[in-house]
Amino acid sequence: MQNREVYTKISDHLVFLLGVEDWYYKASFDKANRTSLYGGRGPGLEEGIKIFKEIKDRHPGIKLITDIHEPWQAEKLADVIDVIQIPAFLCRQTDLVIEAARHFNKVNVKKGQWLGPNNLLLSVDKIKNTNQNAEAWITDRGSSFGYDKLINDFTIVDELKEVYDKVILDCTHSTQRDRKVYGRQGDPLLAARHMVAAPIYNYDGVFVETHYDPKTSPSDGDCMINLKEISNLLHKQEEIMKLLGTLNG
Repeated sequence: MQNREVYTKISDHLVFLLGVEDWYYKASFDKANRTSLYGGRGPGLEEGIKIFKEIKDRHPGIKLITDIHEPWQAEKLADVIDVIQIPAFLCRQTDLVIEAARHFNKVNVKKGQWLGPNNLLLSVDKIKNTNQNAEAWITDRGSSFGYDKLINDFTIVDELKEVYDKVILDCTHSTQRDRKVYGRQGDPLLAARHMVAAPIYNYDGVFVETHYDPKTSPSDGDCMINLKEISNLLHKQEEIMKLLGTLNG
């Protein structure tokens, strides 16, 4: 992004759909589920909309994703956001999902860390029955393993793909821990490995937290992949996809 002063007001993420080179920039106008009352929340909805519009003005054709926490926010964002996201902690909130589907043709649901695929296969009808034209995406941000960390269960991908239009791997959030290990509460190296390996497990895309200086990011800096590493990781991912094509062909 060209204007770092503006864009660092919101947290930086990328969503990349494998094989089609379809990029989305994801940012939050409000981090409403922060652990601490004193955690940074973001600029708010009205200022966030201004920033999103500025991003689109500066980068014509860019696609945007943001998350909502209350149903009324969906309509406000409909003119500027391409994909609306349901946060993991709210993925079973019926009114929120329905309102998102009413105003958007692409709804990305973050999988709650405590939920198995059986819970999520049933809830896709909240999107499809509200808007038959809507694509239902699901992003796997890991599953709870004990009290202090998340793990990725790659065995559920094909099961989720039976009902969801896109199944995305959240490479970075899924490395989060509730305690520091080696001085961090996340693992950028593991996140990078997830990003490169996602095609092997048949994901449709990857969700990556990134920043030009993760230490100064508004949130989740311990998990983030440095922006300067993204190009090299995509090249490695492309090589794996070519190999998979050879093996499958």
